[in-house]
Amino acid sequence: MNALTEMTGHEPQDTYSEELKPRTQLLHGQYTIERFLNSGGFALTYLARDSLERMVVIKECFPESLCTRRGGIVQPRARAHEKDYHAIVRMFTHEAHRLAKLRHPNIVGVHQVFEDNNTAYMVLDYVDGPDLLDLIQSGQNRLEPRQVKDILMRLLNAVSCIHEHSLLHRDISPDNILLDRRGNPILIDFGAARERATRASRVLSSLQVVKDGYSPQEFYITGATHAPSGDLYALAATFYHLITGAAPPSSQLRLAAVAAHEPDPLKSLAGRFPEYEPDFLMAIERALSIAPGERPQSAQEWLLDIDAGKRRSAAIARALRDETMERTISELVRATNLAVAEAIREDELRRKAEAQKPRQPEKKKPFFPWQAEDDDDWLLGSDEADGGAATSDAASARAPDGAALDAAEQAEGRSRPGAVRRLFRAIGTPFRLQRRT
Repeated sequence: MNALTEMTGHEPQDTYSEELKPRTQLLHGQYTIERFLNSGGFALTYLARDSLERMVVIKECFPESLCTRRGGIVQPRARAHEKDYHAIVRMFTHEAHRLAKLRHPNIVGVHQVFEDNNTAYMVLDYVDGPDLLDLIQSGQNRLEPRQVKDILMRLLNAVSCIHEHSLLHRDISPDNILLDRRGNPILIDFGAARERATRASRVLSSLQVVKDGYSPQEFYITGATHAPSGDLYALAATFYHLITGAAPPSSQLRLAAVAAHEPDPLKSLAGRFPEYEPDFLMAIERALSIAPGERPQSAQEWLLDIDAGKRRSAAIARALRDETMERTISELVRATNLAVAEAIREDELRRKAEAQKPRQPEKKKPFFPWQAEDDDDWLLGSDEADGGAATSDAASARAPDGAALDAAEQAEGRSRPGAVRRLFRAIGTPFRLQRRT
């Protein structure tokens, strides 16, 4: 059973209608349509009342190039459009969930997302008040410069919140900024979902989600990368219109003029509106730069250009960061110096301790594998070997040759190099075994 059947109690006839009729109920009677508001090509917007008698705005996913309504049910226009249509409905739902995470007093709130009538719906705050375009065109209730500045600063904070959530608005313009009864600006009608829909559907790809005078030149290029500076251009164009009473020239015309080395058709704000601060007007013109890289790269950067209080706070914060960094570096240098001094002191103590130890004679490695490590004659140095030879000669003179050699050999357990040395001495031939170097 669809929403129209629930309202009337019987199946409707085969009628074709784009928008839902008043008194149509959605989500099992939780919402009742009061009246149709407008169509944006991708969605239909209604004023509705919820079950607690509160006024809300309901946006219905309705890409009119791909679908139609029959008996209250939204259907693809042709079987070839079914895949694209359902993909866009899913995209609409996903975007609504992302927007619902934005919590800011100057961004319209998303209360609920649901599916009905074979499509998707988004329930939004109802803002009772005019939009900026109404104020501009009516010529009444002209805003004072301080009000204009206050509204811009509030919207810059809202745009900053959007960008911090990795989102873009993509459709900032005077008709998408409402003023409530307290004069508080509310940003509505995000265009990011529509832009993604044109990329997802071949049928919709020919549709450009742009507004002449407000969209930056990169929004006109299919497949171009979009950045936060694009939203800032649109916001600057909106306030240019609010201040001057006329929308800026199309960014495409401005780009063509610059490429042809002709003057920019955008009239400068400088000197024309003395009631506004020069820095305020200059910041708007900077955000209206044709080249994205010449614009502020964030809403907070723009805020610093026009808000003296924020500039002062930022300078203080910067100074505190510098002072903290300087103090941290000083502490690191002091700790490093102490560590180096301690290492030097420990090294000096170690050297003194080593110098006080008695030096041991260096033991030399055997030249041949069969040379024993405990052969004193071999292990002694050349000078000590000579002294040992003299001692051996004296011992030989005091004892019989064979008996002395055997007794000494047995008592000292000398190895073959020692025996050979003594043999050569016994026959009167000098002997010295040199180590290979």
